[in-house]
Amino acid sequence: MSHDTPAPRTGHVIPWPDRPRDAAAPPSPSETETAAARESAERAQHRQTLWLRESKIIAGSYLVNGVFLAVFALTGTVHWSAAALYVLPGWITCSLACAMIAGGHSLHWNDPAVSDAQSFAGMVICGAGIVLYPEMTFLYVLILFTIFLGATYRMSRIRINLAWFGASVLIGAATLSGHRTLQIPHATAAEQVAAWACFAATLAHCVLLSLINTGHNLLLRQRSQQMADTLAQIERLANFDELTGLPNRRNLLRTLDDEMARSGRGGSPLAVALLDLDHFKAVNDTRGHLVGDHALRTFATAVQTHRRPTDTFGRHGGEEFLLILPDTVIGDARHAVELLRGGVATAEWDTVSPGLRVTFSAGLVAWQPGDTAEKLLSRADHALYGAKHAGRDCLRAG
Repeated sequence: MSHDTPAPRTGHVIPWPDRPRDAAAPPSPSETETAAARESAERAQHRQTLWLRESKIIAGSYLVNGVFLAVFALTGTVHWSAAALYVLPGWITCSLACAMIAGGHSLHWNDPAVSDAQSFAGMVICGAGIVLYPEMTFLYVLILFTIFLGATYRMSRIRINLAWFGASVLIGAATLSGHRTLQIPHATAAEQVAAWACFAATLAHCVLLSLINTGHNLLLRQRSQQMADTLAQIERLANFDELTGLPNRRNLLRTLDDEMARSGRGGSPLAVALLDLDHFKAVNDTRGHLVGDHALRTFATAVQTHRRPTDTFGRHGGEEFLLILPDTVIGDARHAVELLRGGVATAEWDTVSPGLRVTFSAGLVAWQPGDTAEKLLSRADHALYGAKHAGRDCLRAG
């Protein structure tokens, strides 16, 4: 607030500059909303593309594994229907998933990527294959390895544990009862080559899934870091003045409340001072707002350099600043403020603008039992008005 013209003060009002700064006009609310909506739509489209691609990859894995089953059918290891009963249900599941994703219907589900449903369907298909074609249990187990590797990235711990338990029981029932055993077909050279190809393909699939999951984890870490940086930026903007880097009004009032509560509990002294730059409006009017901003930063730096480590100094609003002096009686507080005056006087104002000199007036008060922040600052404000009325560049205690 400006105190350049002594007049009765009725409240803490921070005036806008008399003329606008030389800066581009901020975007209108409609432009901001349009840009945000466009960005949100682009993110949604990107997610939908990724989900569709994952479903198509799953469909491709059904085809590859179906080919292996067909090869084993050619070697006489299993009936040809094993390939059909594996590929067709898998493709139907993937086609339904793609339709739900492409149509936007899955967006209303807890699993918009339909990954859990596809993983569960794959487990059921493999389970049915183990029951119907126990001689191919080894291949279905290999397929389950890849399904679980992908499912553990998305499914909840309870669901994945239940799925693991069910698959283990099914495999055990199919291989540990009667004459059925978990064997790898190896009676002929064709079976041995086909079995080797299954292991090689499964290993490649596991490596691919691991790379995909690693990429997802890296992306999640990057997004988490970006979110943490954004939250830190929001926290900084909420508590510190953007121009000077000092604690802002909100931060200062919170600190003041804490110090008053501490003084109320322990009876320790507390003083506060309102500092207002003299004739600052004239600096903005004659030298420009850029010089005014530089002057505010220089003033803040000078005070921060010369204040006591135990004191809190921040921007209260406009060209007005608040100094909180805990554990300080009024006499010591007066001395501390005058030391700041000396630091401000020796600042390099010529680097801000040739011939510029900046002084400040101060209103100093001591906290009294029963004072609220509003009452305390009101008394400091009246003391500051007294300093302005006395000719500025001085301190008055209230």
